[in-house]
Parts: sequence; C-alpha cells; structure tokens
Amino acid sequence: MTVLWQLLTLIVILILPAAAEPWPYNRVHQHHLGGFRFNSNKSVPEFHEPKPPDHFVQWLREAEELLSNLNYPLDPRCTINRSSWWYRTADGSCNWLKQDEYEEGKHTYADGISKPRDGPNPRARLYYNHTSLLLGMIEFIMHDVTYSEDSTAEYIDVPMPPDETTFPLNTTFRVWRSLPYVNMATTWLDISSLYGSTSDVASALRSYKDGKLLTQEVQARGTKKKASYLPFNTMRVPTRTRPGMPVESLFAGGDPRTNEDWVMLGVHTLMLREHNRLCDILKNQKPTWNDKRLYNTVRLIMSAKYMLMANSYQMTYWTDEMPWPRDDGYPLYRQIYPWPLVTKNGRPMKTSAEMAIVYRFHEFIISSFPIIDPANKTLWEQDLFDTGFNATGFIDAGLENVLRGMVTADIPNFKSGVDENFRSANHYRNVSFDVATWSIVHEREQGLPTFNQYFRAYNLQDPSVPVPIRDTFEKFSSVEETVKNLKKLYKHPDEVDLVVGVQLDEEYFPGTTVPKSALIISLFSLFGMGNSDRFSIGFAMMRCFNALEDLLWERKEIEGFPDFRFYSNFWLTELDIQAHGANLLWRLITENSEIPCVQKMPLFPPDPVKNPILCSLEETPVNVGELLLTFLQVILALLAKHKWQVNSTVIAGLGAWIIGYTRKTVNAPPVLRGWPVVGEALSFQKDPLALLQEGFSKYGASPSRCFGIKLASLTHYVITNRADLKLIKEDNPYEIKFNLHQFFVAINCSIITKKENFESDIHTKLIRTHLSDPETVSKFGPVIHQASNEFINRNPLAADKSQNHPNGINDWIDQYITFVVSRCIIGPKGYDNSDLLKAFLKFNDDAIKAMGLASLLPSFLQFLAASDINKDFDTIHKATLPIIKERRSNLATKDAKSEPVFLDFFLEVVDDDNRAADLIAIVVWVGLVNLQATVSSTLLDIINDLTGQETISSSLSSATLANLDTFSHGPSEWSTLRSAMFESLRLCRPIIGPARIVALDNVHLASQPELSIPKGEVATLSGYFIHRDKEVWGPEAEIYKPRRFKEKLPEIGEPEFVTWGLKGPHMCPGRWFAQETIQIMVKVVLDRYEFDPERRLKDSEKYVYSAGNAKGVNGNVNGKQNGVNGGGVQV
Repeated sequence: MTVLWQLLTLIVILILPAAAEPWPYNRVHQHHLGGFRFNSNKSVPEFHEPKPPDHFVQWLREAEELLSNLNYPLDPRCTINRSSWWYRTADGSCNWLKQDEYEEGKHTYADGISKPRDGPNPRARLYYNHTSLLLGMIEFIMHDVTYSEDSTAEYIDVPMPPDETTFPLNTTFRVWRSLPYVNMATTWLDISSLYGSTSDVASALRSYKDGKLLTQEVQARGTKKKASYLPFNTMRVPTRTRPGMPVESLFAGGDPRTNEDWVMLGVHTLMLREHNRLCDILKNQKPTWNDKRLYNTVRLIMSAKYMLMANSYQMTYWTDEMPWPRDDGYPLYRQIYPWPLVTKNGRPMKTSAEMAIVYRFHEFIISSFPIIDPANKTLWEQDLFDTGFNATGFIDAGLENVLRGMVTADIPNFKSGVDENFRSANHYRNVSFDVATWSIVHEREQGLPTFNQYFRAYNLQDPSVPVPIRDTFEKFSSVEETVKNLKKLYKHPDEVDLVVGVQLDEEYFPGTTVPKSALIISLFSLFGMGNSDRFSIGFAMMRCFNALEDLLWERKEIEGFPDFRFYSNFWLTELDIQAHGANLLWRLITENSEIPCVQKMPLFPPDPVKNPILCSLEETPVNVGELLLTFLQVILALLAKHKWQVNSTVIAGLGAWIIGYTRKTVNAPPVLRGWPVVGEALSFQKDPLALLQEGFSKYGASPSRCFGIKLASLTHYVITNRADLKLIKEDNPYEIKFNLHQFFVAINCSIITKKENFESDIHTKLIRTHLSDPETVSKFGPVIHQASNEFINRNPLAADKSQNHPNGINDWIDQYITFVVSRCIIGPKGYDNSDLLKAFLKFNDDAIKAMGLASLLPSFLQFLAASDINKDFDTIHKATLPIIKERRSNLATKDAKSEPVFLDFFLEVVDDDNRAADLIAIVVWVGLVNLQATVSSTLLDIINDLTGQETISSSLSSATLANLDTFSHGPSEWSTLRSAMFESLRLCRPIIGPARIVALDNVHLASQPELSIPKGEVATLSGYFIHRDKEVWGPEAEIYKPRRFKEKLPEIGEPEFVTWGLKGPHMCPGRWFAQETIQIMVKVVLDRYEFDPERRLKDSEKYVYSAGNAKGVNGNVNGKQNGVNGGGVQV
C-alpha cells in the first residue's frame, strides 16, 4: 500500500495545481452546480420519483442522513427531489452536490482579450512517425465528456502554405471559432453521448417502454437475424450534418457528433444494444418497476460498465515497472467518496480544454479501414472520411463487418499521429479540411499556452516526473527532417504549439508506454474525472448511497437483521467486478453482435499467448437423446402391459407422420429412400459410387440434376448444377442458408472431439493461428524430413525378399503418416511410443466408425459411438500425460528446443494437462484425416504411372527444404511433384462432400426454383462428380494427368476444387502444412525406393469407394540405398 500511495500522491502533484502557485490558468469564478452549468430556468432536475405525502421532508431528511459524511452543505435544488441525487441527471447536475465554483482559465491571447496568439501556418506539415488507431471508444469517451459549440459569426481563415501540393494554392480553410470554451457535455463519464446532455434530448431518445431506448431493427449484410441500430433522426435532436444532408437521414444520438464516422458509430451501436439488453434483464428481475425506474437504473449500470471499460483501456499502457496494480485504475474496495486525491481544494476534476485539443488528434487517426465479412474476408477498404454523415451506408455495411475491421487495428503506443492521407482528405461537411490545422487553430483561439509555456508552469509544481523544456528545436525530435521543418516554421522553441510538442514527444512516462506530455494531459485526466464522480463504480463497493449501489447491495433475509445486505452475485458478475472490468469490452461485442469470437482485449491485435481469441459459449441444449431413450423405456413398459392398444396408436401415428412428411417434402427433389429407418445407409456403406450413379441415372435429366439419398435420420441432397454450387458458395461466408457446424454435430464430431473442444473449436483455432503462418510451416519442414527418414530407417519397406506386407503398402503408409504427425505434434520425446502410435491409428478408425454410425443410426442413438472413442482417449492420456508434464516444465525453464512442436501451442493456452492430452489426440486425428488418402494417393499414382517415378525423381534433383514454399504459386524445383500431388488430390475425393445442414425453411434451388431443400436436411456437393466434371476439366477429366497443374495451380476452395473445403471461415486451415508434409514424405520414399508393380491399374480401378480393403496389385520394391534390393509388396 505504501508504494501505491506514493504513486497516487505523485499523480496529485502531476495533475492538480496548488491554488497559490502559478499555472497557465489563474482562476476566475462563476457559479455552477455539479461540475456543469445550472439552468436557472428550472428549479429542480427533470426526474421525479412518486411523491409520498410528506415527500419534501422525507426526501430532504433521507439525503441529509445518507450524505452527511460529505461534510459540506448540500444544495437544496438537488435534495428537494430524490431522483436528482439517487440517479444521474441528464445534464450532469447534482453529481457534485455542493454549491461550488468552476474554473475558467486565464487565456494566452495575443491582445490579452480574444485575439489568437501568432504562430506558423497550421497547414504546414511536420513529418513524424504515424501510428494506426482504429478506436471508436476514444472518440466515444471524448464526445461523452467534451463538446463546445462553433461560433456562427467568428472564424479564422488559414491560407495554403507556399509548398502546398494537395489543395489549390488559392484554397482557404475557414475554421469557425469555439470561443468561449464552454463544455456543453456533462463532464462525467456517464455516456451522455448515448443518452444526451439535456432533458429534451434524453426524452426524445427514449422509447418509454420497459426503460429502453428507441431503435430501428435491421437485418444487415451477413447477419442471421434482425438487430438494433440507432433510429433515424425524425425527432430532430441537435445533430451535426453537412450541407444538403437532411438530419432525418442521419442517426439520432445523445451527442451532435453522433454521425461523424463509422468507427464511433460501431461503439455507439453496441452501447445502444447493451442498454436495451440490460433493460430486459432488469425487467425480468424487477417486474413491478416502471419504465422510468428501469431507464434510470440501467443508465447507472451502463455508466459503471463504461467506467470499467475506460479503466481497462488506460491500464493496458502500464508496463511491468509500474508499481500501481495493472488491473485497478479505480480505487475498488478501498476509498470513500469524496476522495481527496481527485478533489483538490474541494473541487472535482473536470475536463480541461487542453485535453479536448490533444485528444482531437485521436478522433481521425487513419485514412481507411477494412470491412470484413464473417469469413474474415475483406469486402472492401473503407475510406474513413467517406463514412462521415453516412448513416445508411453504415447499415448497408453492417455493424459486425465494421467491428471486424475495427478490431484488426494496432496501436503500438499512445503516441498519436495523423495519416497524411487523412490530413488532406479534401472535404469534411462539404468544406476543405485538415484535422491538424483545426486542432492547432483551436488551441490558439482558445488561448491555450504553447508547449514550453504549459510545461514550465507544470514543472513549477515540483512534480516527481518533470517534463523537460525544449530550449532548442533538437530537443523536440530526434528526426533530422522534423527539426529542419520546426526551424523553418517557428522562430523560437517557445513558440511551438502545445499539440505539436505533444505529438513529437518521444519520452515515455515511467512505467508506461505513453509519452510524458500526452499522459499528463489525457490519461490522468480520465483517471481524475472517473474518481471525482459520485456515481463511480470505484466507490460502490463500500457504501449504499444511490440506485446503483442499492442494486449491488442486495437485501438478504437474515433472522435478527432486518436491513441486512450483501453483494449481489449476479450484478457483480454482470459488471465483471472481480476482473475490474477487463472482460467487459469483449463481452460488449460478443453479447451484442453476431461476432462470437474476438481477442480478449479487443483494443489490441490478437496474440495466442498475451491476447488470445476467446469465443462465447452457447447455452447448453437439452439432451434430446436421453429424453428419447427415457421415452423409449416408457413405451416398452406400456407395450408389455397394453400391447394391442399401443400398437394401434403407433400405427395410426406413423401413418399420420408419413402423410404429413409427404406433404411437407412435396416440392423437394426426388429421394432414393431405401429401407425404413436406415434408408440407403447399408447400400451407401457397401458401394456409394453405385448409389450415386443410380441417382444420376434416375434423376440426372432434370434441370438441377439434384436428388436426395436418405441415410438414416438425414437425407443428403446432392448438388452438382453450377448455378446451385454458386448459391452455396455465396452463402458460405455467412452460413445463413447452409450451416457446417450443424452438419458436424450430425456426423458425431462433437463426440469425436469431446463437447468442450467442439464448442470452443480450440484445435482449429490453434491450427489456423500457427499453420497459416509461412514461417512456422517452413520451420516444420526439417522436422517432417527427419521424422520421415527415421521411420524408414526403423521400418524399411520389404528390406529383404522374405519380408512381405500382407495388408499392402497402405498399412505401411498409415504407420508412416502416424509416425511423422506424432513427431510434429508431440516433439522429440515419446512420440515414437509404439502403443501410442497404435492408439492414434485406433482412434482414427473409431472416429471413422463414429461418423459411419451417423449414417446408420437414428440421431438419438448416436451416443453409442462414444464408447470406443472414450477408451481411445484414456489410452492416449496414459501415454501422453508424462510427456506433457515434462514439456511444460521444460518450457517454463526455457529448456525446450527452438524447433517447432505443436504441443507447445496447446500449452500456451491450456492449463489443464488432460485437456492438452485430448487436443493431442484430436490434432493427430485431424492430421491423419487430411493425409491418409492424400499421401497414399499421391505416392501410389506416381508408382502406377509408367514414367511417374523416373519423371518425379529426376525433377526433384535440386529440390531442398529451403526452396519448398507451399504458400507460393510460382515455379520451383518442387513444381512437378506439386502438380502430381494436386492431380491426385483432385481424383481421390469422396463420393459426397463438402456438406452442410440446411438452416432455413425450404431453400430453393437456383437451377430449378420450384424445388427446395427442406430445413434440417443435408445439402452436399459431390467431390467425386465435380472433380471429374468435363465442363471444368476437359474431355480427359477422369484420367490421371500428373502435369495438369504444372503451369497453373487449381483454384483451391472454389466449387471446382474442394479438397480442403469451400472458401470461407471453415476452409481447412492446415492445407499449407498438409501440402508440405505430402511432398516431403513422398520425396523421401522416392529417394529410398523404386517400385515395380506387376501391372498398371486403369484409372477406374485405382479408387475403391466401398468399406474394407482394396484388392491390391503385387509388385516388387527395390531400395536405392545401402544395397537393399528386392521384396514383394502389394501396392
């Protein structure tokens, strides 16, 4: 505590001047109330509680009793009405209950009255480093606490400098003065930018139903349902606009600047949705409360959340050297209001003019930002300037797509800067504009001192952290070009404008990543304002003096203690008190948009360790399987007692269901229905290709060629028409019509990966994070190469003529793949445990069976597939837990080698060793799924081709790991093998898939609109058909052509090539690693062996689509190294 108090005392010295000491502002006095202005035309604030008979005496006595600890007279204009001190008021009055005075600075004017001080042309450029900042939160905060009206009569004209290159030299910037500086917003962090700073605006924005704000409900681009947006300004609240733009076409908000840009609108819209969401929660908890009470209470909850988010924001700039707790910007659990630290001389801290000017540079910091769809695809790059006063464009783009662009931005430190493209953005509100020029002009016309003037006065306070005075231009910047421009523009260092000096500051405040001058003017001001607030959440944990605290301190029924209260678990959690609000911004996004996953601290880029992407969990659904099994037991019991009655009831019910089902699907494509219950599942297991060909034979003449195959509880509708493929492709990024997640549930993926992993999708996220990085994939190359050679050394293929492989080379390849994948995932120790490798292969087989059972069993019986999977998990746990513990220990002591090990990626984000063991099993399985067919097909196709081995081997003579780049599409030493690989990938696709569950009622086919696919059934492509479509691949589409992709690679993810799925959020994230592994493993085999099959298979013979082992072709294999020759093997 001693260190903390020393630091807090330091803050007082830094930001609060002593009354008798010189400062840029000497004090003049005018009356005010509550840190704002008091409107003398109204005698009491606008909120009214229901009046008891003796309300005046009762409310006055209650206020005096509760607030007596303040030790100063309370203003009767506030205590006369309970609402004015129990809740926030619209204009911020009655927050500071003492009649007091507000300060107006002694201004630095050229004539001592109002003439702006002189300085160089503010349009002239100073070139310094820029940072990108896409942070609507900052804008929203500044609009909450600062706003000054522009004059309609006084202005300052700024001509172009002689070196102007963007605007014509005869252009003049007309900057309207804001003199005198009077803050028209409430000075508290009370979200007045959402609610309004006057009672008239606040009233206009309310719906007067259940405490909610007015909205318009819109289903925007890429979203699944309608959601709330700000209403259009038909009520005509004060709103800035541009000439010719009617205010009715803009959004209505609490601040006139609501429509300035989409970045701030993103935050504004989230706040709007959050308010109404909380109203629903509170209404459910307090059903007797009226609209006004719900509105006032939720507004307090919102401002508490808002303060905690602002706190979390400022704390991110503290470094490890900062002694102040990093997660505690407010005095939670410690202080009592009023806190002397921030109420120097009996006055609360308020927003300063210099804070508003310095933050001006943060309002428009970048020139553009991306609009990103649910597939993480950039739809377009949005010019930020064009988003100004463009409400309809914001709705068209969609909140979610705007938010995704916002959270991709980076702010490496607090040092600000303005993109030169934005400085010259040409027009703002239909006039030429430059944000830097406006900031400097407003600084001068408001009489603010220069940089050196300001900090000379600051240093007179003898602060522990002084700001060095720049007595030479060289002390402003270490950049030679900047110093040269400063000397050109200013005659003396004392003339350098405050905002210019702040922007050039290169020295951080100790313990932070914020330049000294910027932090003193901005962040400490935010801290002071937050803790001067009577409604601050920072004081709510120690008292019960207002409606917010009344909600947090829940009444408890304790015998003998009629007034007993204790913390409300619900509201402590809702406000994230335990984490000091660190999770609130993440929750604001995930709870109020269709973005389920975002980095933990959305103000900063994602990082797998420091800032991982977290996903919100869906509500746990009812276990339908258990209910149905219980129902089945009841039926069997009834059947035993009432056999004939039950049978007749079942038959009647079944008949009614068949009639209803037939009517329901009358407009669906025709279906191969097969047997009752199982449908065509048995035929599909036996020979799926024959079943597909039967469907095309019966129904292929229709315009759509679409038909269904009933497989147990689901019907799979095969989509092959190009118009229908386009329909699925266009929906894929959004998954409004066709949903992959639901399909994975249907084929038992949640059983295979365990529910918690399936719902969080953590394994996929880790694969996408690390194996989408070219550098990481490249580093795995030597590991794959070493493991491939090690396997062959230990398990030579037909090392002598006496050793045969009765199950063919495919078994050997499966072992080969498992060995290599295990080495990449587990690391150099323990990966080659024979029992573990067998368990991986068994897990793979059981997973395939589980997916097969999905097509054989009704959905409520599919839990039966979990038994063998769970046993496999147990076996893998026993083998891997010691490896995990040792690896975790080595990582903690930095003893692990620098080579990549995928297990390390798990350990960075998973603390539970059992969960890490699960992930090992899952990711090895994912590797096997992706490599079993692809490695074997690539190798065996090369072996089967008459000149394949010789051609490929000779082409690889100069191929090395250093020139293998699976992210490049250009020619390389690996091009011939790469082409053969892609050709094998094209031809080895399964009969059906990729597939999706139909998520909407009756999705109509584009090729045959009178037909529609019923909701809940499966829409599936046929990889077999489309990869052999002669319209796409030519007349030899079914023939293996290893050089087909030598010059041009396939369009991966398009409907014509779906080996790794369709382009979108679920496209295989490990495809680059898979390509690298296939090519290295095949090269190693071809380097070691020559294969001589007894005969070459026709293309129609090579691929077997039925369950069971293929009938192989006998052949010989000869080793190229160590004199190993001969051996029979089935290839």
